[in-house]
Amino acid sequence: MGAMNGWTFIRLINALRQVSLSISAKDILDAQTCLARYPEIPPKQILRSLFIHRPQDTGVFEAVWRIVVGCAESLNSQDSKDTSVKKDLEDHNSPGIGGQGTGRGTGGISLTSCRNILDSSKVSRMISLSRIEELVGSEQEFEDIVKKILTDLDYFTWINSSDLAYQRGSLSEDDWILHHNARATIINEIQQQILTVQVKHHNSWEPLVRQHWLYKSLSLLSEEEKELVKSSIRKWTRKLALNQGARWKSSKKGTIDIAQIIRQSVQWDGHFFKLYFRNKIPQVPELVVLCDVSNSMASFVEFLIYVVTCFRERIRKVRILFFIDSIWDVTELVRNEELTEVKQEIKSWGHKVSSGFSNYGAVFRELAEKKLQDISSQAVLVILGDGKNNYHQAQAEYLAQIAEKVRKVFWLNPLERSEWSEPDNTMREYQIYCSKVYRCRTARDLQKIVKDVF
Repeated sequence: MGAMNGWTFIRLINALRQVSLSISAKDILDAQTCLARYPEIPPKQILRSLFIHRPQDTGVFEAVWRIVVGCAESLNSQDSKDTSVKKDLEDHNSPGIGGQGTGRGTGGISLTSCRNILDSSKVSRMISLSRIEELVGSEQEFEDIVKKILTDLDYFTWINSSDLAYQRGSLSEDDWILHHNARATIINEIQQQILTVQVKHHNSWEPLVRQHWLYKSLSLLSEEEKELVKSSIRKWTRKLALNQGARWKSSKKGTIDIAQIIRQSVQWDGHFFKLYFRNKIPQVPELVVLCDVSNSMASFVEFLIYVVTCFRERIRKVRILFFIDSIWDVTELVRNEELTEVKQEIKSWGHKVSSGFSNYGAVFRELAEKKLQDISSQAVLVILGDGKNNYHQAQAEYLAQIAEKVRKVFWLNPLERSEWSEPDNTMREYQIYCSKVYRCRTARDLQKIVKDVF
């Protein structure tokens, strides 16, 4: 079977299926035929062309290939790796960009010691496998492990030195661009090595699956991946519920207020004894969620509403409004986490729309003139929309009026930030009236929003 033996081929197929890539029997037969017929073509090139049916699956294919076929052997040669790195550093024994010293983290090698731009093979040898295994064994979050490895490598001093040297004119623009490319290489290499260790540590492909869907667009998730996201949302919300306490108020029933009982008893010289109670006040008195449900927004709306349902116990009052070029209230449709009626409402647009094109200006005017008087001044308004206004007037003064009335305005936008400044996008005019604007494209984005907003 070309340069790939049969056992490796079987392991690769199994692993790709474990991480949710759809590989049919015909795909496998075609791969076997091509590997035998075209031995001069690299097996990876053949299998990648046959097994990747969606562009967004390229990353997970590369990660699986690396773990099954590629760098597993090199990860076990730590001693030779450290020796090779030290020799590389001795060859050009000099301070790094900007004149920084040669500090040493837990991994042993500092990036500030490297005068030349690193290639990917040198980066791989610099990262301490034993340090990654230690962090993975302590069950830390993926992003936390990445940051700690970067800190061990003195990465942040290294990039700051580069930027400072560029500003001073001692680093050319071409070299600065190469330095930025090297940064991406380093981070990618660290992420790949961590995933490899996690897969081995857990004896499961689940860590790779999790990282794959965390960074995929919510609109491109499969049904299985959607369930993974929802499961994670439930976990995030439970964790926040435990970590973030609400304020307390006196009540006729609830939790016994020992402190109040003692204070009153002291005032009465201990002759009288009365029970006092207290209850928690929700952290958000009122939440208003305003969602654009036009065209490609449906998947993003579904996940945001799911987040709201998980937080309902912590919010005194919730109002959910949909819009395209006018507003309609769907609060009563959100009865449970299944969201069956909400999904149907998104698909049908509630039969409330006069056109299929968003008009944010008209919507903000309607909200300000007809619904704002019913919204509390302590309310938090969350807007989900891409800001594409189809060249209608922005009428940003109405969003300004709304922002003055409510406590905070958060805007969640599923587009990349570079798209916010396109000619038909009004985010430039709207974002100045928002407390904060977030990209809300992936599950990772959603996780940050859950922590910050709720």
